[in-house]
Amino acid sequence: MESDACQALTSLIRWESSLDGLIGAANRCDLHEGPSVRLDRNAVRGVLRRCISGELDVLELPRWAGAVHMLDRVEIDEMDVEVLTQFLFEVSSPELFEPITVDVCQRWISRMEDA
Repeated sequence: MESDACQALTSLIRWESSLDGLIGAANRCDLHEGPSVRLDRNAVRGVLRRCISGELDVLELPRWAGAVHMLDRVEIDEMDVEVLTQFLFEVSSPELFEPITVDVCQRWISRMEDA
């Protein structure tokens, strides 16, 4: 069970399939005690690159970011916490910041490489 729970969280972080199934599985496993999974810049950049290439739907990015942001068992390394927390917050709230586009994804990749 533990490895399945971690796998659900990891699959969501990597956005490995349809968001509906990933978010449901991750939310279910987040309700139980267990090991945390790490969100790092590489994982986020990978998702952003796949949105830029068209492999992932850039319009679904706010939903992905919001789901990841709400999970208790997702941890961010201290050196990444500022930029990744800001990324998750801004991207999951396009109504407060700006609509999510390929250009926004490219800017976030640059920010993560510079930070």
